[in-house]
Amino acid sequence: MKKQLSMTTAMAAALISLPGCSSNDGWNDDVVTDRDTAICVDKEGNRVDDSQCGQRTVYHGGGGSGVGTAFLWYYLGRNSAVPYYGESIRNPRYAGLGSYAPRAGVSYADAPAASRMTRSAAVSRGGLGSHGRSFGGGRS
Repeated sequence: MKKQLSMTTAMAAALISLPGCSSNDGWNDDVVTDRDTAICVDKEGNRVDDSQCGQRTVYHGGGGSGVGTAFLWYYLGRNSAVPYYGESIRNPRYAGLGSYAPRAGVSYADAPAASRMTRSAAVSRGGLGSHGRSFGGGRS
């Protein structure tokens, strides 16, 4: 007995539309600097808004202008990936790309505007097999 699988128009349309359901929304793309750049980080190495740091100074670890400071400048070289707000410079994606000490004679730019946001995971708002029942606080 020979079995044959025939493809219907609906099945073909469903298979073609699968790439449209992918979760790749561009958030995996890094913002890359086109010049030497300074970003502000907290003591744990998480990026914060640059206004938290004030004037750019050098962090010396055991002494100097970084001691007792809640926020520090972190200097990235040209063509480095820039972390979004809340991301750690210790993340393997960014590790080793910069330093707390600026290089002598180098002028550092502000981070690109595209990196000045918080990256977060997608939030599910229902979909196949789910339902929403609470609208306005009354019972449905």
